[in-house]
Amino acid sequence: MNTVRSVLKHFARRSVAGLSAFVFAVTAFGFMTPASDAVAATKVKYAEVVRSVFYLPKYIAIANGYFAENGIEVDLTTAWGGDKGTSMLLTGRVDIVLQGPETAVYVENGASPEKTKMFAAITATDGLFLMSRKKMAMKDFKWSMIKNKTVMGWRPGSTPGLFLEYAMKKYGISPKKDVNHVTNIAIPARVGAWIAKKADYAVFFEPDVSRLSREGHAFPVASVGGEVGKVDYTVFMATDSYIKKNPKIIQGWTNAIYKAMQWVQTADATDAAKKISKWFPKVKIEDIAASVNRYRKFGIWKTDPTTHPKAISALQDILVEGGVLKANKRVAYDKVVTTRFSEKAKGK
Repeated sequence: MNTVRSVLKHFARRSVAGLSAFVFAVTAFGFMTPASDAVAATKVKYAEVVRSVFYLPKYIAIANGYFAENGIEVDLTTAWGGDKGTSMLLTGRVDIVLQGPETAVYVENGASPEKTKMFAAITATDGLFLMSRKKMAMKDFKWSMIKNKTVMGWRPGSTPGLFLEYAMKKYGISPKKDVNHVTNIAIPARVGAWIAKKADYAVFFEPDVSRLSREGHAFPVASVGGEVGKVDYTVFMATDSYIKKNPKIIQGWTNAIYKAMQWVQTADATDAAKKISKWFPKVKIEDIAASVNRYRKFGIWKTDPTTHPKAISALQDILVEGGVLKANKRVAYDKVVTTRFSEKAKGK
């Protein structure tokens, strides 16, 4: 356990004081749709990094019974942060996590003898949108507008935080010098902090983007992912030991996700919204549908579940640029990614 703790301290150094008050995992739902062939289901403990329409294919895989078809019963928990998701994975509290790929790099470079691997990806880039209090067309927004303003970002060292900083630097803006960069607001408190006017600009995932916009609290002015480009942003991962012991579960999981990814490509937005509304009980169907349409417009969801070498190389470029990874600590692709399951799923 000492080696595990040393890895978790790596994440803690990039967390912000006060975030620990929100270190909890909210158990949301455990769903299972009986499989038509009566296959005995295996319960899989699974944690999503946050609750967002950003992860639409995952919810669809549950709602449409794709996991059940593969003999899997999903026990879903929300970790509220990649640092917490990694802690849950390394300590055996969950079997599979959906979170940023940077966590596998941190673990690979850490002291823990247990390592993690990505086996399927669902998002092609950052799903955050920079929001302004002033309504304007995206074409009229200039990144220079955020200079000398308060910007509510994300936890340092996380993919949301690193990608936002990368976008700022692209336009010559120093996250440390040119803006008041607020990074100590916990995920569940971000919307409330915005409404309380704690920042001039902030980044949000859907469905918060559509909801805040409809209510007149904030308006999207830029896509962070659009500025950074295509880099696998959210991936499913498990420990090496779990993958070795449970290849059928990992394959079944990947098969279900790939089927859901295909469904998402052509599905009606309102139909998709209704299917996943149980996970967003306080959000209007129209806001969920708007979220689906916005993400589809920006090409957020992957059509291929395989994480390719180019994506890991680009990710590590961002980690090095962000100062959280030394250039001589870049990890080999095959140390953090396995493609056997995603490639087999595509061949079905």
